[in-house]
Amino acid sequence: MKKLVFYSRLILLTISILIINGCATIIYNAIPLKDISKTSGKYYVGTQNYYLVDSSRSMWFTDDISGPREISVKIWYPADEKNLIKKAPYVDDEELISEALSNRLGVPKALMRRAGGIECNSWLDAIPIKGNFPILIYSHGHQSLKIANTFQAEELASNGYIVIAPDHTYDAAITVLDNQRVIYSKSKLPNNDQQASKQEMTERVKKQLKIRTADISFLIETMNHKFSSDNKFIGSADTSRIGIFGHSFGGCTSIMSGFNDNRIDAVLGLDAYFLPLSANIIKKDMNKPFVHLGQVSWGNSNNYKLMEAIGKKNSKPSIHFSVDGSKHYDFTDFSQFTRLTKKFGSGDVSPKMIRKIMNVIMIDFFNDKLKSGRKFDPDVYLEAFPEINHYVY
Repeated sequence: MKKLVFYSRLILLTISILIINGCATIIYNAIPLKDISKTSGKYYVGTQNYYLVDSSRSMWFTDDISGPREISVKIWYPADEKNLIKKAPYVDDEELISEALSNRLGVPKALMRRAGGIECNSWLDAIPIKGNFPILIYSHGHQSLKIANTFQAEELASNGYIVIAPDHTYDAAITVLDNQRVIYSKSKLPNNDQQASKQEMTERVKKQLKIRTADISFLIETMNHKFSSDNKFIGSADTSRIGIFGHSFGGCTSIMSGFNDNRIDAVLGLDAYFLPLSANIIKKDMNKPFVHLGQVSWGNSNNYKLMEAIGKKNSKPSIHFSVDGSKHYDFTDFSQFTRLTKKFGSGDVSPKMIRKIMNVIMIDFFNDKLKSGRKFDPDVYLEAFPEINHYVY
């Protein structure tokens, strides 16, 4: 695991190269960023943002933070082709986040404005269409953002899913709550807090994981109520069919939620971080279909040994796909916008290929498990994608 994730990492590292030579204008023009790739599904995609409060829980587990748990949420959904007024920006609250990152991290505002100019496929506040679409929950990685897999969220929504993504407050890199309150990450993992003992970090990570999984259960409960009571969404969502996916620590969150929440029917991890899962959990039967896509190796880490143990205990099919040439951040949007990411955490696999692999496998898996679509056959992908190998547990 690396301390800085996603765009905050890209921003800081690219700036370290470019800032030497000059001004914000140079930076703005020197980093060409691509738009989100077009979706393959038959539906237009709408998107909305929500602010939720869970009064039954505290905001964070440390004594210096008080108040109820507050969460910023983004959803993507199949939308009516009528009244598509404004395309959604990739980065919400661009001006506020630019100001915050500039003040806290020294990131030039011009670079954030560059990211804010990325065009998405989704339309702001578009009208949902009726269709009883399955629900998918997305959980971001450690110090990442709810938009970290926008490529997949829009692709899934265009293929008939409602995708819900929270910023795990104080674990996300930055969260904007109501009244434009900016919350920075207080999350720590073992290898980026060297002063803490192993026992201290183990206990801290357990608490962070507990908060994350509670976020997921609260989100399912709250959004299910919204989908059944909000006239705009009545008839759009099928709350009896729910899947979950996540990257890195979000993959761990997805797996743990699969164990804990019986409302979840299928689980998918993207280069998931299995190490925070306790020995007691590893020994249990998740009893949920599970697919994992990841890099070939996590080095000397026991990460994949834990994945294998979970797969062997699972009474439902568990399949791991490894992608040659990939690295940790290839399983997010990180590598999709600029070639500069090759230096900062993405691998040799082409952005177009890793995106296609992820999209095809995710859609096929969830179609089988949540829509009774074509049977999910891992052998199909070996011929289509020479870059991958698979293991069935």
